[in-house]
Amino acid sequence: MVKATIKEPVAETVRTETQARFRDLFTAEWIKLWSLRSTAWTLLLSAVAIFGFNCYSAHSDYVNLEYFSAAARADFSRHAMFDAFTPASCIALMLSIGAIGANVVVSEYGTGLIRTTFVAVPARHGVMAAKLAVVTAVSLSYGLVAVGGSFLATQAILDGKDVGLSISDPGVPERLLASVLMAPLTALVAMAIGVLVRHSFGTLSTFVLAFMLLPLALSERLYATAVLGHLTPYRAWGRIADIEFGSQPYPWTASGAWTVYAVWAVLATILTVVVAQRRDH
Repeated sequence: MVKATIKEPVAETVRTETQARFRDLFTAEWIKLWSLRSTAWTLLLSAVAIFGFNCYSAHSDYVNLEYFSAAARADFSRHAMFDAFTPASCIALMLSIGAIGANVVVSEYGTGLIRTTFVAVPARHGVMAAKLAVVTAVSLSYGLVAVGGSFLATQAILDGKDVGLSISDPGVPERLLASVLMAPLTALVAMAIGVLVRHSFGTLSTFVLAFMLLPLALSERLYATAVLGHLTPYRAWGRIADIEFGSQPYPWTASGAWTVYAVWAVLATILTVVVAQRRDH
């Protein structure tokens, strides 16, 4: 007699994975950034350098104001705005924030930690979005402090001879905004370069050459090089800040400069997310 074999139903184990929330990813990236001592020191020392550059320029104009021409003294706003945030301070800001932005991704690629990160959180776009958000928040805050503090300090110096600017004066808000936004823009571009190159030396070298030195090397006297220069954020900042003295052979509009800001920021953000989706080592 054949006995029927009865199989008892086995409960199927359902594996559920808890999807990481963006707030958790943001917190993790925030901790990673501030766990590096170089972050705080870089921000602190560069802020001191920026204040020093700007205050020195303002004090020089304050001391030598009597030697300015009558026309320059009558319309001192451009000189005062130059002192508020000088090109040297802008370069110091770009260098320091660029180093931090690049290090956010390069440090993980260099140590191989990025693989562990993507294994723990398969949604790579979420990880990179959190990194972008942290870097943008930190760099924007830094820009507000560095630029805003410099403006208040330099104009207080110039007010000793009644030539300081107020934040409500015509043209001042957009000039300050352009200087503040240079910080997050620089950080985003540095992150994009870091994702592409993935090595510390190569990333910083590419960033300094392409983002900082190239705009300084392009001449405004030739049409071709002037147009190329107008496509760079540093030249766009100079146009919005309106600190170029003398006539420009090939002038351009402030709206065009703002467009350069926007395009670079959008492209850098997209590039960082897209490349990270395809490469992890």
